[in-house]
Parts: sequence; C-alpha cells; structure tokens
Amino acid sequence: MRRGFSILLAILVVAGTTSPVLSNAKTIEELRDELKGKRDSLKATEDRIKAFQSEIQEKKHQARTLADQIELIDDSVEEMELDITKTEQEIEKTQVEVESVEEEIRLKEEEIAHQKEILSEYIRQLYRLDQQSTVTVLLKYQTFSEAMNEAATIQELQNRAQQTLVTIQSLHEELVTKKRELEDFKQSLEALHTRQQRQQDILATQRESKQRILSLTNQQEAQYHNLLQEAQQAHQEAEASIKELDSKIREELKRQGIGNLPSIGTLDWPIEPIFGISCGFHCAGYPYEYLIGPHSAIDIPTHVGTSIKAPADGYVARTHDSGGPGYSYILIIHGDNISTVYGHVSGFAVNEGQLITRGTVIGYTGGAAGSRGSGLSSGPHLHFEVRQNNVPVNPMNFLN
Repeated sequence: MRRGFSILLAILVVAGTTSPVLSNAKTIEELRDELKGKRDSLKATEDRIKAFQSEIQEKKHQARTLADQIELIDDSVEEMELDITKTEQEIEKTQVEVESVEEEIRLKEEEIAHQKEILSEYIRQLYRLDQQSTVTVLLKYQTFSEAMNEAATIQELQNRAQQTLVTIQSLHEELVTKKRELEDFKQSLEALHTRQQRQQDILATQRESKQRILSLTNQQEAQYHNLLQEAQQAHQEAEASIKELDSKIREELKRQGIGNLPSIGTLDWPIEPIFGISCGFHCAGYPYEYLIGPHSAIDIPTHVGTSIKAPADGYVARTHDSGGPGYSYILIIHGDNISTVYGHVSGFAVNEGQLITRGTVIGYTGGAAGSRGSGLSSGPHLHFEVRQNNVPVNPMNFLN
C-alpha cells in the first residue's frame, strides 16, 4: 500500500500546480450572446459590401468623363469605408472571442484546483491509513470481517484518487488547448489591427486622389479627355514594348549563355493580398476596357509604397519610369517562357539587366489617381500580370 501511495503522490507532483484566478469577467453565457451579436453585425456589413459592389459594376463600364471618374473614386472611398467598418467589427468580434476563451481558461483552472483539493484529501486519508501496521488494523476490530471492510475502504479511496487524477489530467489537456486557442485569437487580433491601419492609409490616399481630380474643373473636361488619350497611348506603347522585349531579351540571354532561367514552380504573391483582389483577369466592370481592352492581370489593393517582391527567380528586363503620372512598370523574365509585369509602380529597387532571386524587393506600389507612375488607375493597387509565351494568362493559375 505504501508503494501505491507514493506513486499517486508522484503523479500529482508531475501534474503541476495551478492556482485559481479570481476575475470579474462576464459569464460564458453573456460572452456567447455578445459574440452572436458581433457575428450578426459582421454578416450584415458583408451583405452591404456585396450589394454595393454589385451596384457599381455598371458605373465602372461608363467611367468616360471627368464626372464619371470622380464618382468612381467616390465609390472606391465608400467601398473602403465599408471595408474598414467590417474590419472594426471583426476586431470587436475577436476581442469578445478572446474574453470568452480567457473566461473558459479561468473556469478550467478553478476546476483543476478544486479537483486537486479533492485528490489531496484522498491522499491524506490514504497516508493516515498507510501508517498503521497490519497487526494494528486487526487489533482495532473484534472480527476479521470488520478489518477487511477497512481494507475495502482503502481500495475505494485509491480508486477515487485514481479517477480524480484522470479528471485532472483531462482538464489540464483541455487547458493547454484553450491557451493555444487564446494565442491564435490574439495573433488574429494583431493582424486585424495591422489591416485596419493599412485600410486607413488607402482611404487617405483615395481622398487625396479625388482632390487631384477635382482640381480639373468642369471647364477642363477636354483636358481630362486628353489625359485619358495620353494614358491609353502609354499603355499601348507599354504592351508593344513588353512583347518586343520578351522575345529579344530571351534571345540575347541565350547568346550570353543564360538561356535556361530557373523553372518558376509555383509563384509567390508579389504583395500580401490582405484586401483580396479588386479586379481579376478579364474581370467584368473593368472601367478602362473601352480604352485598352480586357483586363490582362489581377489588381491587388494595397497602400502606396508597399514593397513588391519577386515571385520567382528571374531577369529584370525593363524598369519603365514615366517620370510623372504616366504608366510606370517593371518587366521580369522567368524560366518556362513565363514573364511577369508589375504596373502602377511608384518606385524601383532593381535595375535593368539584373538577375534576381525569389523574394527580392523589386519596387514599390502606387496607383493613386494622378500620382507618379499611376497611369490609368482609380485607386492604389498593384497590377500583376503573368505572360506565358508572351501572351497574358490568368495569374491565379500560377500563384501559391
């Protein structure tokens, strides 16, 4: 029996000690009700965003005048404000989830402490009984049957102690799981705060874009059309230049003995798509389709100045700087007859003729209407184009 007691005591020590945490936190039921309310509000905002996006599709097809362009920017501002509201609601929801898990952890720790008190009492009783010799036990009773009853009591105490220990171990495992869950929620909360700040940056840039467009009064409608024509010509020249360069540079690389660039495998995202894709490959509602044809890339919204990273190893074929509000871009040639184009860039971090590796920062995003390098753009984003055999293809088929 002494050996059984020693084993129980050792296991209790291994299980560790957890003190109950006193808290004035809300009850689990209150937190669950609050969480349901936050989720309902978030769903309502998501529905508003979908309805709003549907409404502005037709407008995007008709953005051909100065007033249309201003209205398009207004729509972008309103859409971003809705996105910010959604992020705020996600933050509130995640904060309630954090509180809920913290309360569950507190209750688990209290229950563990309670079960340890029960186990300690069983062990104290076993210890007292364990100190008696067999002769002492027999002398306490008039019959052998009564002595056996005490032995049965000892066995029952051991069984209860073992069951309590199993309960403690199970609660401890649940506690560890809850603490990991809490850490995940806290990381999500931190990411949401980061996204919120970036959205605020984009919103500020959008408002600045509107002010630049508003500087062209209604009497300057002709000037606006001239700007559109210039932007159209710049995009057409860029397309022609890219097609020509792709073939010529590959031939030149072969002459230099660098004909086989590394295979691309799967492309990494050039920037983190924390706001999703605003316009996909050949997307409906592309506002400048009437000027330059179907959208040949994907547009990834982000604030101006975001670092663009090479999605695979390659060769920098062109870094075109318009020197003003015209279209600026970077062209990179890869293996497997793949090339990538990065449009509306506001700055460059590589030079033409440079061999680069996956993850290298090649430039910085732009796209705010009327700003340096923006060209035809109604808001800050990265135009990311993938070309296979010198023909634009859907980037989503190559991205990780």
